[in-house]
Amino acid sequence: MLESWSALQSRAQQLSCKGVRGRYAPSPTGSLHLGNLRTALLAWLQVRLADGVLILRMEDLDLPRVKSGSAECLLQDLRWLGLDWDEGPLIGGPVGPYEQSSRDYLYHKAFEQLKLQGLVYPCFCSRKEIASISSAPHGQMPIYPGTCRVHHPILDEPAPRQGRHATWRFRVDDSKVHYRDLLMGPIKQDLALEAGDFAIRRSDQLFAYQLAVVVDDGMMGVTDVLRGADLVDSTPRQIRLFEVLGFPVPRFWHVPLLCGASGQRLAKRYGSESILYYRQQGRDAAWVIGHLASTLGWVPEGTCISAQELLRELSLTQFVDQLQRH
Repeated sequence: MLESWSALQSRAQQLSCKGVRGRYAPSPTGSLHLGNLRTALLAWLQVRLADGVLILRMEDLDLPRVKSGSAECLLQDLRWLGLDWDEGPLIGGPVGPYEQSSRDYLYHKAFEQLKLQGLVYPCFCSRKEIASISSAPHGQMPIYPGTCRVHHPILDEPAPRQGRHATWRFRVDDSKVHYRDLLMGPIKQDLALEAGDFAIRRSDQLFAYQLAVVVDDGMMGVTDVLRGADLVDSTPRQIRLFEVLGFPVPRFWHVPLLCGASGQRLAKRYGSESILYYRQQGRDAAWVIGHLASTLGWVPEGTCISAQELLRELSLTQFVDQLQRH
């Protein structure tokens, strides 16, 4: 029997009151590179230094982008590096499943809640149409101008138009979201001017990242979200969703991205070297952990150190201070 929405909210509140609950949530769309792994190491250290619970969640919501075998390789890489987890794949836990592809029914429940509150509406505008009338500066994500916005609740699914289903958008108000990032300090965003009504379910019927990640973090009782600084602009939208869905808002830690020699951030699409590459070069896990730690100034370059040894050498204060200075 599926739990009611109020029961899910109550369980999330109870979990978040039991202590630190952090998460690492990779997407199985390719091999992990050093940039991914540094974020994984930092998420692991933050939770372990706080004597918390670390959740590993597989963000495989966008199934067309998932690569076969990638999830299994990712788990093997993390275990090889000594980055263990307390809840997640291969282990289980009280708030599973821990793969987004198996949590669609929960996103539907959240979607229906937003419908009942009159906070979402269907939109048939194409990306090209939005870009042509958006006021966003060149190179930035186009801000939806509200073409299909309506002022009364729509509960029924509209019929497809020209073979395309509607995108469902969250209706933002004119309030400003303020929060304090534990590394970047105070952040403020005017949702109406800087984000606009954003998608929570796509026209291909997949739920959007913004909704899925909030539902997952909320229902799993996550108290601390540590992730890359490239996601900082998404946080105000997610905070608003946490609030309207009745979940406690977690603390946010946006860590600096690891860049290559050219200054470009490491990413799968740029062919950044995977862990397999370094293993084939004869590097062991202690060398990889030492290299990642050296990029943050914790150890000299060339140091070999295990994740557990690095944990013993750091305090939570040192962890925060060094990341704030980096």
